[in-house]
Amino acid sequence: MGCKKLPLNRTPYVLLVLPGILLMFAIAFLTRGGSDLGFPQWPGIEEYFSSNRQIKKGLVDILHLNYILLSIVAGMIIRNLFGIPGWAREGVKSSRIFIKLGVILLGSLYSINDVALLGGGALIIVSFFVLFTLIFTMWLGKRAGMDPASAAVLSAGTAVCGISAIVATAPAVRAKTTDVVYSIATILSFGLASLFIFPAVGTLADLSSHQFGVWSGTGILSSGQVLAVCLAFEPGTAANPSLSLKTGEIYNLVRVIFLPFVVLALAVFTSRSAQLPEDDININDGLWNKFPLFVLGFLIMVLITSFGVLGQTLPASQELILIRKLYSWFFAIGLTGLGMQISFSELRKAGGKPLLVGSAAALLKAVLALIVVLLLIPKQP
Repeated sequence: MGCKKLPLNRTPYVLLVLPGILLMFAIAFLTRGGSDLGFPQWPGIEEYFSSNRQIKKGLVDILHLNYILLSIVAGMIIRNLFGIPGWAREGVKSSRIFIKLGVILLGSLYSINDVALLGGGALIIVSFFVLFTLIFTMWLGKRAGMDPASAAVLSAGTAVCGISAIVATAPAVRAKTTDVVYSIATILSFGLASLFIFPAVGTLADLSSHQFGVWSGTGILSSGQVLAVCLAFEPGTAANPSLSLKTGEIYNLVRVIFLPFVVLALAVFTSRSAQLPEDDININDGLWNKFPLFVLGFLIMVLITSFGVLGQTLPASQELILIRKLYSWFFAIGLTGLGMQISFSELRKAGGKPLLVGSAAALLKAVLALIVVLLLIPKQP
């Protein structure tokens, strides 16, 4: 009898991801600067742009080209001009972990009263937009001749939280691989445009930080893009955190919580539609495997902060300031990795009916959300 050989010298996961994490950190360091890390000698590329009057007037004041957008753009340039080195790929893939850790630590900005105050309004507005976007995208997809499964994954992506919603919905509705690819490319294309258009429109429309947070948290398709756009509009500091981020993330998280219910509803709807073809799609099956557990971590951090475990909030204790610096770096690293995962060749896969239907739904959602904000949302929370 032969014995099955066991793999030897398997590289630990930490060592696999560390080089890529260091690369993302280096890019974030170049754009953000090292002042809060004890390296005031390097203020960052953002500081250079802000100190140049001509650049500041166009790129900073209107487009809000700060370290967040610079990091994303730098990541995109590296990915599309040079490619991601083999030694950095695993680390770059881990970038979403930093975004989720940052969201958990972001809970330190809120008290229970804050969540109740912001969350109540968010639940009403987000519920309407999730339901409206689902129905509109499914209807438009049917009118355009898309099959039910293809329209379902696209509607989940536009209504809830972008790529994560597409990946979670695909196995439940037995979507084809091409349906998933086209939908993801459509979401990425609109999201890339949003990174630059939303801050500019927010400035031209004279939105306050709170109003911009509501608009972004409601109107932008993907969770990571909400973070990027809110931080681009108002980066904030450890002592004075970004209000647009604080508001936008509450709306974003309320939207994300809808994910398992949307997956269930779409699965029931498509199962009652025409018979769907079986397709071997390489996505983990299961309804609850994409439930946003990091939201629980966020709520736990809110409770910890509310009960004063981390010290006083006004003015912020040293513990809270340290946490805020930490989540700022987590977001900088994670969003750099997000940029390094945007492939122009993948974006070119967006085409045909999914691109037309998805773009129409996303644009209508963004415009309606802006109208709601201008009419109903006050300048201050």
